[in-house]
Amino acid sequence: MAWSAAFVQYMIVVNVYVVGALCVFGIAGNVLSIVVLGRDQTIRRTTAFLLQMLAVADIAFLVSCLVASTLCTALELTDWLPADVRRGWPFVSVYSMPPTSVTATAAAWIVVVLTADRYVAICHPLHVAQYSTMPRLRRAVALVWVLAVVYNIPRFFETEAVEVEMERTSSSELSRSTLGMRLTAMGASKVYQVAYSTCLYFFFRLFLPLAALVFFNQRLLCALRESDQMRRHSATDGGTARQHTWMLVVVVIVFIVCQLPTVAWSVCYVLYKFDDVPFSRSALLYAIVAVNLMITVNSSVNVVIYCFMGRQFRAIPLHHVPTPHPHEQSQLGRESPLCQQSTGDDAVCEVDVVVDVHHEMTFEAELVTRGVGRASTSRGEGHVGQTSEP
Repeated sequence: MAWSAAFVQYMIVVNVYVVGALCVFGIAGNVLSIVVLGRDQTIRRTTAFLLQMLAVADIAFLVSCLVASTLCTALELTDWLPADVRRGWPFVSVYSMPPTSVTATAAAWIVVVLTADRYVAICHPLHVAQYSTMPRLRRAVALVWVLAVVYNIPRFFETEAVEVEMERTSSSELSRSTLGMRLTAMGASKVYQVAYSTCLYFFFRLFLPLAALVFFNQRLLCALRESDQMRRHSATDGGTARQHTWMLVVVVIVFIVCQLPTVAWSVCYVLYKFDDVPFSRSALLYAIVAVNLMITVNSSVNVVIYCFMGRQFRAIPLHHVPTPHPHEQSQLGRESPLCQQSTGDDAVCEVDVVVDVHHEMTFEAELVTRGVGRASTSRGEGHVGQTSEP
């Protein structure tokens, strides 16, 4: 079935113009995120590390998306690039889609690791020293990438580039051939499509990460609500820890919203493909382009969330920071001995670190007293209890 002129125009507008612009913006924004998170001394080290790893995965996805979506559409549906490039493109296209799937899988599971780390820090603060450590999180991120590659190995064998004989316009014209792309025997197998492309994809790429994120996000939202209720009856302030937790909650909510269309489309496609439900093929084609656009938006939009919810993204002191008044500096010096050994910008930086760490501990202490991460002792041994139930 040939594509209609309207659908071709739709693909060019979405995949070339919109997705291309989003990829460029997202790559620049994620690079900025990595730089700013590296400079920010108010955020927990593990949280900053995982946000940087998420930005790296998003950059890798957006680069592969530029090739597999934007460049591929421009080469196949327009004559903007040289004919020699278009003729050889199917060989590149065979190996352009699997990296996109690898990076999307890694990004999804890094979001899960990030949310689980924040869940431990907020809801089980006494377990932070055991589970939320840099060596453990580095191993977790490495494991995510290894599993993402292993899971997507079959993607590299779904299609192949073959020589296709071109039609001759006249009897005197010499026969010519060009490269084309087709499904391999494995890729065309119904067993493979049902078991791997449908069931395993739905379970490993969609259901498991989304279910984990819903669970962790629900617990974090409960912790934030209980903390806000306590703040209304006291003078305590959660400071940057509460801000970072809200920022992460918004990141996860945006991720879930952008991934839900993929779930809906996958269900519709399975019903159309294997149960003969009379969905419109044209509607499914239009929908898959929009679904891919939503995934691209998800990888591009995090820097916007950081700018709206993170002070460090709105004002970065790259040059001069005003030195405190001598009287104020003497008071700061009494609060933090670190400032007695430095002046100017360094002194201000050290004070910020001390104050923000205190705020984060205050926030988590509030949650402990409210039962979100209650510590109880039995025979001299501390353990973390569960959230109080009615």
